[in-house]
Amino acid sequence: MDLLPHPSIIERRMDDQSVLARRAANRGIAQMHEDLAGLYREQLIAVLKR
Repeated sequence: MDLLPHPSIIERRMDDQSVLARRAANRGIAQMHEDLAGLYREQLIAVLKR
């Protein structure tokens, strides 16, 4: 079963999280968005290796 979305969707989500990290009101929120961007990056790598 293929549960990962298309690479373009993952890349868009990763980019969105990076923008939100830059716009965050404080460092804690920024770190959360950076962590999410990192998770999307890992997903993108996994999808591209298939």
